Amino acid sequence: MVQKIHKIAIVSDDIEGAVEFYTQKMGLTVVERFANEDDEDYVFLDAGGILLELMPQKSMGHPPGFHHISFEVDSVADSAQELKDKGVTITKEPFDVGGGTGITLGFFEGPNELNLQLFHREK
Repeated sequence: MVQKIHKIAIVSDDIEGAVEFYTQKMGLTVVERFANEDDEDYVFLDAGGILLELMPQKSMGHPPGFHHISFEVDSVADSAQELKDKGVTITKEPFDVGGGTGITLGFFEGPNELNLQLFHREK
């Protein structure tokens, strides 16, 4: 089911400041930006083969800090069903992100109510 950890996502109240920190202080590189009309961009940074996703606080409606670990899968729908069949709580059913990204996501609950994500992107 799971291919690999795809990304770790954190919410930031200053995306550009966070991008500067992770690129200038830690040497990460920006891989992709997703424009966000009403807020700062969502930004993916390469952290040695795993992405670090910066998510704008205003859009997310969550306090700054850890948000989720994302797992890459072949099919979000099939993986979500497999997890359901094993008694795992699905917190957000699979959905297409839209905007021509080809990204499908779903969220589920891990131990200690940890927020976890299923991720698939059409190539």
